[in-house]
Amino acid sequence: MKKILKIFGIMVILALILYSYARIVEPNLLTVKYENIYSPYVYDKDSLKIVQFSDTHISKYYDAEHLKKAVDKINAEKPDIVVFTGDLIERYNKYDNKDKIYEIWEALNEINAPLGKYAVYGNHDYGGGAERAFREIMEKGGFQILQNEKANISSYPVNIIGMDDSIFGTLDKETIISFLDEGTYNIILSHEPDVADLFLEYAADLFLTGHSHGGQVNLPVISYTPPLAQKYIRGMYDLNNYRQTKVYVNVGLGTSTLPLRFMAIPELTVITINGKK
Repeated sequence: MKKILKIFGIMVILALILYSYARIVEPNLLTVKYENIYSPYVYDKDSLKIVQFSDTHISKYYDAEHLKKAVDKINAEKPDIVVFTGDLIERYNKYDNKDKIYEIWEALNEINAPLGKYAVYGNHDYGGGAERAFREIMEKGGFQILQNEKANISSYPVNIIGMDDSIFGTLDKETIISFLDEGTYNIILSHEPDVADLFLEYAADLFLTGHSHGGQVNLPVISYTPPLAQKYIRGMYDLNNYRQTKVYVNVGLGTSTLPLRFMAIPELTVITINGKK
């Protein structure tokens, strides 16, 4: 009996340690992932540095102060372009700090990116007034929202194409396809990663996505990812199609539903695109 009680006590202590780490430590960490891509569609003389962040899910658990720390890390990388791939506020209709919502766009406005800052809607950026608030915050933060729209970085040449959210927005496949130039490096911003499979017959070179949170809480018997993030879950995927498309899934910065992260450390992604000699 004493042995059983001892084992039970050890299990309780381990569970408390695990919970404390998942609740307090890991959500407050921030790592930077680096990826280098070589492409014949980009000029040899220069590289293009893009920083991606995603899924802030701003709430009482991830607030403007957390965002400011991420902004400092973004600027330290000296990016040419910064992209945000959706899910700004966790639940806008229940967000308690609306009277200080300006703190979010003030933080975003501090991001420096000489070739532009671009954003797309995520599923949490719809409903309960979130759609209008997202546009106001991102635009006041200096971001151009691409909602089934394209921005051309002609000096490289690179297209940045933004999809509307695939769950609550309008996924306009034909419009996105019309933007895919054969002689240009085409980057598609999409909140949900699995929709990349709709474009593999076309000139899509790189998808930058989020949504999955990398599983957010990863245990041996528990690992959940949401719809449209069940094939591509985290990190870089190299696809064997004619364009050698790549899909990158950023694990995000904040948390959703539960304020926990385990084996899914919040991240920024630095992607450097180089001309292929």
